Amino acid sequence: MTTALHAQQVWFAYPRHEPVLRAVSLTIPAGKHTVIMGPSGTGKTTLLRVLAGILKPSRGTITVFDEPLAGRSQRQLSSLIGYIPQQLGLVRNLSALDNVLMGALGRLGDAQTLLGIFPRAEIDAAHGALDMMGIDHKSDEQVFHLSGGERQRVAIARTLLQRPRLVIADEFASDLDLVLAYEILGRIRSAAEKNHITFIMSMHRIGLARKFGDEVLAMENGAIVQGFIGNEYLETKSAEASA
Repeated sequence: MTTALHAQQVWFAYPRHEPVLRAVSLTIPAGKHTVIMGPSGTGKTTLLRVLAGILKPSRGTITVFDEPLAGRSQRQLSSLIGYIPQQLGLVRNLSALDNVLMGALGRLGDAQTLLGIFPRAEIDAAHGALDMMGIDHKSDEQVFHLSGGERQRVAIARTLLQRPRLVIADEFASDLDLVLAYEILGRIRSAAEKNHITFIMSMHRIGLARKFGDEVLAMENGAIVQGFIGNEYLETKSAEASA
């Protein structure tokens, strides 16, 4: 099976602080949905930001589809990895459609797109991504008028327009009621299968994680400590044993 992402002995510390990540090693299969769980403060957000190339690890290596993550420009990363932060990163006074079109900037990047003038094909693709998320009927509405669930759909659609091979999402669906969360995660799975996208996502609801994740990993004190693939328990790993 093809490997989407491989991290080997990854450490990370913020300046003048103790390490947040401690000897994290993991392998993410291509085309699968991996969920990372753990208490607040255990390092989940930092790990996702490191895996997305936003933060540089203090030690260790990361490869994405067998290519080193280190040394890549933000434009190169944007065509490879889509990152959805917990706060979504949408521009509130722009329409849903305009927010989605921003996902194409890393691929296009010419003067016209920077002025908000996009090719017809990209506009059609943005509508298609919104439709896939079930929200194209609100494409002209400004984001600040949308509900939390609708904003999450817009954020996914924007990421789809990047055409990444890997999407990393932080605490996605954490603030949604269970019914809405199931619907949105179902749409994500359909979009991922259609576009051959691998997903890594942090969650705190075990029921959602079990239903959505092909693999569920648990973090504790900056290390991956246990996990499940389907119903199969994986042996505990410790940072100290790996150091």
